[in-house]
Amino acid sequence: MVQSQSARLQVPYTPERGSSEGGWRSGLPLLPRRSLSAALLLAAGCGVAGLLALWWRQTPADRLQSLPDYLVMLAQITGLVGAYLLLIEIALMARFPWLERRLGSWLASAHRSLGGYLVLLLCAHVGLVVAAYSVSLRAAPPEVVVSILRTYPGVLAATAGFLAMLLAGFTSARSIRRRLGYEGWHAIHLLMYPAAAAAFWHQLSLGAQFTRNPWAAEAWAGLHTVVAAAVISNRIVIPFLSNRRHRFRVARVEMVGADVVSVYITGRHVAELGAEAGQYFRWRFLSRGLWYQAHPFSLSAAPQQNTLRLTFKCVGGYTKRLKRRLRPGARVLLDGPYGAFTGVLRRRRGVVMIGGGIGTTPLRAIAETLPGRRRDIVFIQRASKTADLVLTRELEALDRAGRIIYIPAVGSRKNDPLSADRLLDLVPDLGDRDIFICGSAGMTAATVRNLRRAKVRRGRIHTEIFDF
Repeated sequence: MVQSQSARLQVPYTPERGSSEGGWRSGLPLLPRRSLSAALLLAAGCGVAGLLALWWRQTPADRLQSLPDYLVMLAQITGLVGAYLLLIEIALMARFPWLERRLGSWLASAHRSLGGYLVLLLCAHVGLVVAAYSVSLRAAPPEVVVSILRTYPGVLAATAGFLAMLLAGFTSARSIRRRLGYEGWHAIHLLMYPAAAAAFWHQLSLGAQFTRNPWAAEAWAGLHTVVAAAVISNRIVIPFLSNRRHRFRVARVEMVGADVVSVYITGRHVAELGAEAGQYFRWRFLSRGLWYQAHPFSLSAAPQQNTLRLTFKCVGGYTKRLKRRLRPGARVLLDGPYGAFTGVLRRRRGVVMIGGGIGTTPLRAIAETLPGRRRDIVFIQRASKTADLVLTRELEALDRAGRIIYIPAVGSRKNDPLSADRLLDLVPDLGDRDIFICGSAGMTAATVRNLRRAKVRRGRIHTEIFDF
């Protein structure tokens, strides 16, 4: 059932384009997210073209005389492109601050999308190498594998790295991820770093394009050095220095629902973090049974002076332990802020926010910071049943204060309370507004489909998926 407040929106207003009322346009980025992501994809494509050009120059035509020769050449191509794709995968998760604030979850989505191609390329590389030697030596594949492992330096380490990548790829399937949980999934994906090191050494020592071309070898080593330095700096050094300076601690733990907990974190000079409503941190609580894991949680309120707040729902083993064991005074290590899902994405005065489950939390924080009239911001909270609504008291308070129009939308998937027709009934001027959506992958995809059926342009829909 939708507790409709559409009567308040029956007369659509005309958005005042170009107005700077409230200063909400002052923070717009110079380069749109789509343009920046397209530029990154183009740069990656140029890198692939450069590698293929290098292979072409290092491969004389007289070397392609037989089937094993062709198989070896294809193995070289798949190995080159696969190693380059692995480097890109690691660079996407190197947490470059500027890119994180501009592209946010697009980086993680690109990382997941490219992972499947990486596994396919590496499997093709291994299969082609084995096939080439099997045909050339007229030996069975198992014999060839044993011979290669015994003969060539670095192949054993590269094989271990390949198996680690296969494991990471296998566990990236959504059904497997859910069974493993975030802790197991994250631990397995940490194996990608030693796997990348093994692949790098393997290519420099055996790759014909690098053993015959010192300039190419130096350029390849330089690329790996830059990415490794970025990972060490952004994932280790900067968080260490930041936590030593800010000294975060748990100030208060507050139950805000049956299984919903808000945690208030205080520290020194918190404003220097530059955190914005809608962003997230990876939080590590130094308490018994919690210290060895770091989990991502979004800010559920705009940063205030020296205080940050996160809100979570007890749905898994870690969050349940967090609820039981976290106490005021506990030290906290923070890594972040990350994410581009903030109010800076706003292009139009009218905004609709659609939150599902705990995905309501970053939207609630963003809504708190957006300037405008009451009817400018419509906040719709999606849930299967009333008990699943999160932070309702705070959202109702924002409604009473004239900051937002709050609409709980409760109903099953079969009777979707956010179908295209119902969305248009709730917000008649839906097509003239920016849409912010945060929730599970399924809820987000369904809502985007309904918005597109309601003729909302894709460029006005901004999403954040609560998944890993």
